Amino acid sequence: MTNPHPPGSLSVHAEGIASVAVGGSIHGSVTIQTTVLPASAVRDAADTEARGVVSLRAPKHSFTGRRAELAEVRAELTRSAGTAAVVLHGLGGVGKTELALQYAHLHSESYDLIWWIDSALPGATEAALAAIAEQLSPHWTGTKPALPARAAWARSWLQQHDRWLLIHNNMEEPALLGDLLGKLPRGHHLITSRYATGWQRQVRLVGLGVLPRTDSVALIGSWVPFASPREEWHAGQLAGELGDLPLALEQAGAYMNQTMTSVEEYRSSLHEFLDEAALDHAGDEQTVAGVWALTLTALAESNPLCIELLHTLAWLDPDGLPRELLADLTAGPVQTKTALGLLHAYSMVTLSLEEVSVHRLVQKVLRDRAAREAAARATAEGPPPASRGRQAAERILLAAVYPNGPEEDPDTVQLARLAAHATALSTTDPGTYHLGPSRLFADTALHLHERGQSVQALPLFEAYARQAADRFGTDHPFTLNARGSVVTSLMAAGRLEPAADLLEELVERATRVLGGGDLITLHIRASLAEVRLARGQLQCAEDEFAAAVADSTAHLGPDHPRTLTLRNRLATTYENRHQFDRAIEIYQDLLRHEHGGLVHWEQQDSTPLRLNAATIRNNLAGAYEGAGRSAEAIATYREALADMVRLVGAEHPKTLECLGNLGYALDAAEQREEASRIYREVADKRVRILGENHPDTLLSQSNLAYMLLKTGEPQAGLELCRTTLLQREQILGVLHTATLANRKLLASAYDWTGDLTTAAELFETTLQQHREVLGSRHPDTLSTLAGYATCLMRAGDAPGAVPLLEEALAAQEELSGPEGVAAMTYRHNLATALRDTGAFDRGEDLLTTVLEQRTRRLGADHPDTLISGGSLGRLYQLTGDLDRAVALYESALTGLTATFGTDHWATRALAGFLAQARTV
Repeated sequence: MTNPHPPGSLSVHAEGIASVAVGGSIHGSVTIQTTVLPASAVRDAADTEARGVVSLRAPKHSFTGRRAELAEVRAELTRSAGTAAVVLHGLGGVGKTELALQYAHLHSESYDLIWWIDSALPGATEAALAAIAEQLSPHWTGTKPALPARAAWARSWLQQHDRWLLIHNNMEEPALLGDLLGKLPRGHHLITSRYATGWQRQVRLVGLGVLPRTDSVALIGSWVPFASPREEWHAGQLAGELGDLPLALEQAGAYMNQTMTSVEEYRSSLHEFLDEAALDHAGDEQTVAGVWALTLTALAESNPLCIELLHTLAWLDPDGLPRELLADLTAGPVQTKTALGLLHAYSMVTLSLEEVSVHRLVQKVLRDRAAREAAARATAEGPPPASRGRQAAERILLAAVYPNGPEEDPDTVQLARLAAHATALSTTDPGTYHLGPSRLFADTALHLHERGQSVQALPLFEAYARQAADRFGTDHPFTLNARGSVVTSLMAAGRLEPAADLLEELVERATRVLGGGDLITLHIRASLAEVRLARGQLQCAEDEFAAAVADSTAHLGPDHPRTLTLRNRLATTYENRHQFDRAIEIYQDLLRHEHGGLVHWEQQDSTPLRLNAATIRNNLAGAYEGAGRSAEAIATYREALADMVRLVGAEHPKTLECLGNLGYALDAAEQREEASRIYREVADKRVRILGENHPDTLLSQSNLAYMLLKTGEPQAGLELCRTTLLQREQILGVLHTATLANRKLLASAYDWTGDLTTAAELFETTLQQHREVLGSRHPDTLSTLAGYATCLMRAGDAPGAVPLLEEALAAQEELSGPEGVAAMTYRHNLATALRDTGAFDRGEDLLTTVLEQRTRRLGADHPDTLISGGSLGRLYQLTGDLDRAVALYESALTGLTATFGTDHWATRALAGFLAQARTV
């Protein structure tokens, strides 16, 4: 018996379709949101043109030499097809950033878009991509969509255009760019970094050494024209003493120009400072330290305010500090302007009309010196003294963000504007606890996290937690909560392993200090269970939730909201393991709870509390569906939906979620006319209410794609699957679980459209990735394994399918028992594969077993039971036992005709087999 999908097989759906919704105040887990662009946004990106869009600062006038390196960069970027990425690597201060700027300006006419990315900042790439979207498309202007949506649009634009240049300045972690380079191959990437190793093979390396001596001398001469050959000779000697390092040479030249000092005089003064710097620094830092020490001496004599400004800037982001903020450190804007002008003249900072920037190496040398000076002043008693400039840096940020003091609400405009500077401040040791910096770190972290910028939020959450530990101690409940906020950011950023490590420590501390039944302890344990679940450690997650439920029940009582929350999450964990009966038992118990539980909540005036009962009914319906009890699932979904409409209205997100789940249940029950109507209704409402880019909207579109595959528009469904997979890969990477789900859906779509070779290749790739990410025993891995086997069977390779289905069946039986819905499905498909290989005896045993199990578990009239009966009849027909074959065919055909009518594929197939059997 053959059909587009084997009898009773589990359909392969996109991630999240018909997912059991757990929401309302009863759900305490962390939600990781993802963003996928709809086809309309992808088309918009393709149709949007850029002409001369440049995001760069002006290059320095004193740039000298480097012609060969500029030509090499150009040649490497343009020499071949494929990913064009060049890494300019070399010491700090060697001029990598300036060379990248010079290249961009020199070849600006070759590009429609040039964008500078300050890659040293956490999450800078995502933020830059979002800014590109805002610059190019009016769709993003004046709106506040989540950063991932804007970044996804920019990625789509870059994928569909080729005249662009992205400059990734100061990239310190090569691995962070690996996936991006592979996804954006059409334009040019120019990367500056201190590192020459760790890059992908397709990246080309251009080493940038110190300047040739003649170029070093020319650079000095651009600042101080030589009056004699003797001066030029001294310039050559000075260049050697400064190691031909461009940053040091430029600062030396600026000093001589500003102070009208000859090269010979400068050399004489510099020796003392270089000798002193050698004691505290090494390599490029030593050279810069000696040069700026001499410069600082001159600045201190002429304008001491310059020194204070420079030390303040050392603790903030190197680029883009609003100049007006520095006025608070001086007697007024005139004094600030004068001091900044002098620093610019000495080439210690770079100025624009609105902002001030400083070189990272100068910042590091200043911070290191300030830290050493603070350590020397420290005593055994009292807190350590603050490093020079740090308190001033904190003060100007706090004054801008909290104009009424840190006890009051922040100025959200300034909070967003200065987020990069708060982040830079947080990445250095914040020292002892102070309310202002602690509030700044926490508020900025929350601001970023709420806007999807979880990577940027992480160092701020970490600094906030360090401050809490300093003030309250590592075991204080406040500190435990603060460190828990770090976990939230780690999970949202996809860093599950460090999140698990931190949670294990926090669970130990909270249990020891507060006890296993404390609310904080229980919340941390629930978060640890969620991480286990996300990592595919299903048994560990179940054990953690079960233990937390036991502790919560013992300490808080069976009716406490935390106990109910944990029981709810334990039930969903059982569902993840396909142990639907255990989940159903918990949900039913929650709904009939008599002593202050959900039944009591239904009687309250509080809508959120009453909504919990409807949410649990929605979850129960999902468990019924997973257990194969489709009629009960549909009825329970309808009941939950009616409650939600009554409580929060027909367009509330929870109502639409439940309606979508009802649509999927109807679809699975072959009631496709109503299911299709619901899918379209939910999609239309979500577009109107939430926008095209909201995750729920995209989920609805995935449902529609799958419906297209099944209702006669396979090519349209296939194209939508491709688009969704492309965007998942761009945003999340190739190994994210959501990406794997979409890849599995696309493999199923190819199978559906008859491209079995492509489907099998994609299934095999996705299976390997599922094993790598989730492990070999995760239900999603087993579903992919079974899908791959099914594809092989359809391609005529039943012998290749048998070992795959045997593996899937054995593992699924461990998870859900021998009579779980998935286990029965895999057993049925294995029997079919064995039948097709001629192993009739074993195939008969398995089909007889699964027919008996489905009859008992699902009922004699369930479609899966009837299909198993038809498959067993086919085996009897092939072995010549026509009487038993005809009897099974007739019984199955009667039931399927009553359920699906005469045009269903299973009905038609059985009718054909019955006719063959009767004519023999």
